[in-house]
Amino acid sequence: MAATFACRGASHLVVGRPMIALAFMSVGACLVSVSAPASSQLAAHTCVKGKELRLRAADGTRLAAHTFGSGETAVVLAHGNGSDLCQWVPYARRLAGRGFFVLAFDFRGHGLSQRRRYPISERFAADVAAVVKLTRRLNKREVHLIGSSLGGSASLVAAANVVPPVASVVSLSAPAHFRRQQALDVAPRLRVPVLYVASEDEPVSIADDARALYQATGSAEKQLKIVPGRRHGLRILEGTSEARALVEDFLRTH
Repeated sequence: MAATFACRGASHLVVGRPMIALAFMSVGACLVSVSAPASSQLAAHTCVKGKELRLRAADGTRLAAHTFGSGETAVVLAHGNGSDLCQWVPYARRLAGRGFFVLAFDFRGHGLSQRRRYPISERFAADVAAVVKLTRRLNKREVHLIGSSLGGSASLVAAANVVPPVASVVSLSAPAHFRRQQALDVAPRLRVPVLYVASEDEPVSIADDARALYQATGSAEKQLKIVPGRRHGLRILEGTSEARALVEDFLRTH
């Protein structure tokens, strides 16, 4: 196995067996590019081609991610419960085509990311924070978050705690409370621009949650858009050009 360690400008190369698969991992203050031999080759998403990224959350949980585009402004995409980064691929490519650097990832317990026991299994905001940290290590200093459902709640919680702060958050159908993600409780601490989007007739009163989150949010720059219909999370963007234009204008202006 061969690995290149890059820490605060220093670089050291350790050479071993032939290299086959490339991944990135976060270790302390370093990014580690790991090339694995065939016997330990990591699984890859079939929905995308190219480099798979590997990183760790602060508690050591292994996460899988993928990048799109090469712009200077980054957008982190957080998927919904029971899904994975493949949910985002069409929209990630759309954003990349509009000049953004996009990083989509699998939450712990989803896709190719590590399964953990309860309660560690529900530290989803820590996964968002880890991906933001990695994105900044890739020299993308302006980072926006877009989260669908669970991903929206986790992104809101992460945005209330990440230092330095992210540029903005877009919440698509985020529940006010989802398992251990208490977005409504942290909303008063949010100081970054936030856009809440939900459908009027979504199940379990998601539109009411969006209104409550909007009212509780401490940021002076916040928007709320309730659209007709029952589409949930990312499906709102898939369903209407108006919603896509709203989100993309929000990203460009914050």
